[in-house]
Amino acid sequence: MSKNVSEVTKLRRRVFSSISKLAFEDDLEEKIDQLPEKLIPDQGLGYRCCAHKERAIVNQRIKSALGLSAKGNSKDLKSLATEALNLEKIEGHTIGVLDIACDRCPLDKYRVSDACRNCVDHSCINACPKDAIVIVQNRAYIDQNKCIECGLCQKACSYNAILKMSRPCETACGIDAIKADSNRQAKIDYNKCVSCGSCIQACPFGAITYKSDILQTINLLKTEEVIAILAPAFVGQFGPKIKTTQIKKGLKKLGFKEVKEVALGADIVAIEESKEFLNKVPDKQDYLTTSCCPSFLTLIKQEFAELLENSSSTVSPMIALARVLHQEDPEAKVVFVGPCIAKKDEALNETSIDAVLTFEELGSMFVGAGINLANIEEDNEMEGVSDAGRTFARSGGLIKAVEGSVAKIDETREFNTVEAQGLEECMKVLRLSQAKQYKNSFIEGMGCKGGCVGGPATLMNTKVITRQVDQFGEEAHIRQSVDNNDAQTLIEKFGNHIFHR
Repeated sequence: MSKNVSEVTKLRRRVFSSISKLAFEDDLEEKIDQLPEKLIPDQGLGYRCCAHKERAIVNQRIKSALGLSAKGNSKDLKSLATEALNLEKIEGHTIGVLDIACDRCPLDKYRVSDACRNCVDHSCINACPKDAIVIVQNRAYIDQNKCIECGLCQKACSYNAILKMSRPCETACGIDAIKADSNRQAKIDYNKCVSCGSCIQACPFGAITYKSDILQTINLLKTEEVIAILAPAFVGQFGPKIKTTQIKKGLKKLGFKEVKEVALGADIVAIEESKEFLNKVPDKQDYLTTSCCPSFLTLIKQEFAELLENSSSTVSPMIALARVLHQEDPEAKVVFVGPCIAKKDEALNETSIDAVLTFEELGSMFVGAGINLANIEEDNEMEGVSDAGRTFARSGGLIKAVEGSVAKIDETREFNTVEAQGLEECMKVLRLSQAKQYKNSFIEGMGCKGGCVGGPATLMNTKVITRQVDQFGEEAHIRQSVDNNDAQTLIEKFGNHIFHR
């Protein structure tokens, strides 16, 4: 069962696959100027007022697909393609609003309901700084031409008669990082944004998108020997009939020299976080929060800085495995493939990661290169990683791994576990942490509901992938690394210092 693919998502993926095809064929600079006309016919697609506006929006989408900022970039596409081909790594904010695509949702954010009693106090009128509220036929009325959506009237009303209506992007953001300005244009507050990508999924106009690493990855594949590292959520992403070995072989057909599972990095993280937990809790602190999810860790840094000392210093599985590969070969080029947009931000300051692809970017590259995974012969090749490492991708997976690892170190150790999935839950848990409500606890925080399998750039239904991830971890032919031998060997070989921030 695949995810319900919206028209917005289809268009974004058509842009990605078109860029991939041109890049693989070395025709990017020559043909990119014709791409908007190719993607949008003269009669348009019927989504906007005319083909001209649809092409203008696609023009901005193409800029993001090149890994560049769509905002304030007036150069022609050919010049931008040349610039992008010389860009080693995407820079700046990963997620951005396509201003021309934003519909400025003409939604009256505050409305007066039938509960209004035309009370004597008129607290709503007194609270309004713009004199936008008047009494019409014994009932308060909000003049939307004056309203600045400050919400003071709603707070002042004793009858709760003023209703708040939220725009889709605002509703989706669990940390209030996106708002409409005075012109009703969506704006992202990057001091709050954690790049979870929820707003991208929520906007029905596709006005929010993310920068792609497709072009930078293809450049690497043409000039370097590149290793792909696959997030544990990769199983089942390309359909239930596509086997894991077919995905790995497909990556090699794209030009990757090697393909590794990040589950090995997850095994390393489980060991290191377990040791850190046993060392710190409860003697030095009351609890330890995980650091695997970049959105969750960024949330702590930006909104709960005083709790950072209670956050694990262990790096994420992506970085752990990438650092191992660089220890083995300092010249190695590493590309992470997963369901997460926030990983692009995480990779910006990590020299061991050269690019980050989402599953939809990878799928678009397969299309652009003309690779059909179903036609690739499968085999039984498997990596020596543990069940726990492979199930890191789902909510509760990290807890499962750490519980197992702690038990191997000290089987008598008992502790509490807390699981938070989605930013709203994460916020609640962190507020309770602030209030010192947790004792002797290990707290797993995941920015996406369901964990990584619920990431914004996955291709399949979260529940289906969760089952397949569990099954992949439990398959009888997978070698069970009871003591995480491979991970432990790497820790001893390179020293555990490289696995901490």
